[in-house]
Amino acid sequence: MFEAASVDPAQFCRQSAEWGITSDLAAFPRLAQEFAAGRLACRVTGRVDRDNAPVLHVEVDGEVLTTCQRCLNDLVLALAIERDIRLASSAAELERYEADADFGGDVIPMPARLSLIELIEDEVLLGLAFSPMHAPGECALPANLT
Repeated sequence: MFEAASVDPAQFCRQSAEWGITSDLAAFPRLAQEFAAGRLACRVTGRVDRDNAPVLHVEVDGEVLTTCQRCLNDLVLALAIERDIRLASSAAELERYEADADFGGDVIPMPARLSLIELIEDEVLLGLAFSPMHAPGECALPANLT
């Protein structure tokens, strides 16, 4: 298991390295600003694909506490994210990888250093509904309306 939260992504993938964390939201500064509470179990695994391109496999499981945008009461959101992210070393490579219909994952430019905490934060924030709400019929009316 890789210890550092900031890595050289090409090396991380070539070494088939793994990194993981299970923590409350205090370990994720941007998520701690977005949500009242929560706990996440995260794992990032590096590999190279059939084209020798670096790929990060990201898994996030857990729950975060937010506000329902319909009833304004607490809403616990269960998270189950699993995604492959291919890293492109140039603009031409980025275009070529984005056109690869067989890949089925996301493609991003490869930075010199990658914060795995920020990667997890990005994936959680991108994976959320724009306006989180309870399922229809599950909202409780505010106390002053009952």
